[in-house]
Amino acid sequence: MEINALLELGGPIIIILLLLSIFALAVILYKFHQFYLTNFFEHATIDKSIQAWVEDDKNDAYDSIQNIMHPVAEVLSFTMYQLLKNKKLTEKQESDIREEVTRLCDERLEFYNQKLDSLQVIATIAPLLGLLGTVFGMIDAFQQMEVAGKNVDPSMLSGGIWEALLTTAAGLSVAIPIVICEAWFRSLTNKLKNNIENYVTQIFTANIN
Repeated sequence: MEINALLELGGPIIIILLLLSIFALAVILYKFHQFYLTNFFEHATIDKSIQAWVEDDKNDAYDSIQNIMHPVAEVLSFTMYQLLKNKKLTEKQESDIREEVTRLCDERLEFYNQKLDSLQVIATIAPLLGLLGTVFGMIDAFQQMEVAGKNVDPSMLSGGIWEALLTTAAGLSVAIPIVICEAWFRSLTNKLKNNIENYVTQIFTANIN
């Protein structure tokens, strides 16, 4: 079905869904750009740096990671710098460093979670808008039946029903890919959180030893 015919049959609901899908697509493309711009999926250098730190090559570990543009590397390089600067930590100093590391981690997570709530909202309301359009379409179809009285044409009813169902199909078509993308992006940020916590724990443990 051509887009013009779909817009004509679906009415304002289809137009709203089209605008929401355009906005969602823009957000999804932005998130892909955001993740790939910071080498989000590259961990080889970080793993080597952590290994060097564990093997007590702490200066080399810090030098290899300090200029990497990566959310995990940013937090880890800060942690390494603070531990190198303070050779013998008091309990309060270690607590302060851990607190600042937590703040940086939360800041990074908030950055990568940007716009995901808007995707979640669109994925939620798109099927509801589609259902609303279907309800309006069904109301219109039954009103036409009432006007026709005994001379009702079954094809008129069936035609009205399938036209009404178009908005539900459109709403689901918009929501399903958005749900998939939003869930994938959130899984990446959850993995980011777990990686930071794991690496930071290794750094502090190696520093104590």
